[in-house]
Amino acid sequence: MCPCYNFSMENPLSLTNYWLKNIVIGLDLCPFARIPFLSGLIRIRVCEEESEEEQYQSFVEECESLLLYGPEKMSTTLIAYPKGNKNFTSFNDFVGEMENSLIDHDLSDTFQVVVFHPKFIFDGLEFDDLANYVNRSPYPLVHIIRVDEMNKALKSLSSGEPLSFLNEKKLKALAPSEIKELFYYLELQ
Repeated sequence: MCPCYNFSMENPLSLTNYWLKNIVIGLDLCPFARIPFLSGLIRIRVCEEESEEEQYQSFVEECESLLLYGPEKMSTTLIAYPKGNKNFTSFNDFVGEMENSLIDHDLSDTFQVVVFHPKFIFDGLEFDDLANYVNRSPYPLVHIIRVDEMNKALKSLSSGEPLSFLNEKKLKALAPSEIKELFYYLELQ
């Protein structure tokens, strides 16, 4: 483990907070995260359950919470699944079921789901391509985003270049030692 951080895989909330603060916000991979984070509007939930049924239930509960509380009280939710499927493809399929349930419950215009995983790989890329690190979290993780907020945030982007290309450039500009230090948690897998 990187000696400059005192985190372990045993503390999912701390490690997820580290990831959000130092990777997502610190590297500005999501320019929309800083303001909600500083305003205390990002909820992080750790689901310690092992079964997909119970993990799915945590997703349902978070969607209900987001519906109950407006964006001024809870902008978005991250659910970390420390006992989630270690296989990225299988976890991604599981998240696909979450997306389908949003459609089935007429919530696909309300919420969007984004998947993060320690072994995330974009379709068509090699596993070690740094572009994949944009979505490499310490644990299998689901981000539930309010569609209205995302649409507003996307309109505010000043660059005409897609965010994914900007993020890839940021990551590829880092030295290998910086990547190793920032993403130290990937070596703990």
